[in-house]
Amino acid sequence: MAMVAKEDDDIAATAQMCTYCFDVLLQKLHPSTTEESNADDGITSTSSQYTPPNVKCPLFVTWEKCPRPPPLLSKVSSSSGITTPASSSIITDDETSTHNNNDTNNTTNTTPAPIYELRGCIGTLAPRHLQHALSEFAITSALHDQRFDPISLHELPLLRVGVSLLVKYEECQDCLDWIVGVHGIIIKFSSSKGMRGMEQQYYSATFLPEVAKEQCWNQKETILSLIRKAGYRGNITNGLLSQIQCTRYQSSKCRIAYHEYIAESHCGKDPLSTNVELIAAVVAEEVGRKQRGVNHVKPCVNL
Repeated sequence: MAMVAKEDDDIAATAQMCTYCFDVLLQKLHPSTTEESNADDGITSTSSQYTPPNVKCPLFVTWEKCPRPPPLLSKVSSSSGITTPASSSIITDDETSTHNNNDTNNTTNTTPAPIYELRGCIGTLAPRHLQHALSEFAITSALHDQRFDPISLHELPLLRVGVSLLVKYEECQDCLDWIVGVHGIIIKFSSSKGMRGMEQQYYSATFLPEVAKEQCWNQKETILSLIRKAGYRGNITNGLLSQIQCTRYQSSKCRIAYHEYIAESHCGKDPLSTNVELIAAVVAEEVGRKQRGVNHVKPCVNL
């Protein structure tokens, strides 16, 4: 396995890397949008201002989507008469954060917090130059993750992107020699196959550092799940566990939602806000979900 150069171990994922991924995907799905926005408003997109650092590092780009479209507000497009969604109000009923007022009754207001489900995640465990790999995996994870349909333009306001840079690789003493919430792990093992057991089938898989914590797994539960992810369907014995080669690593991760991207890169003006087809698609999706009675979608397991 390729290792990361020691001098790159301290590199950190940044919000600029995330806005860069949004820029790349927006330009891919609707090239004229960014160009028109820049021409009309004098705004230069992050992709033309920002260049990822010239370092080599393993990385993953993760796209997540709010399970439900945001509530519709009373803002109406003058050209279409269609009520437009507020991309900055992507919420669900599953989690709330509370804020206390400063009045004598100590009244509590609740602000629903967004919950996202996995929409695509692809990366590499081999060090790659970020200048080229970040845009490559922004597109690949959005459009070519075979577990999902390609992300479409009307989904953009519902998305959040995360950039994970993998650093500090260390060989583990055994498959439990790592800390939940701190380390990601890579496992490699083999198993006999064939009529006489003379052939060896090789397996490998990885979970990013946040997966075990998000799934509320302990170390053993994580290893068992990772073995299945690797494609092994036989009995998991103590002998199999003892021969697993395990490498732990850490990640620097940053993620931003679409409305944060708009605030950062477009001065708060959504370049898609006047796209009638996009608005209609979001409205249709919300109506369809209400008709189907979809209230919650269980988050998928990340890489």
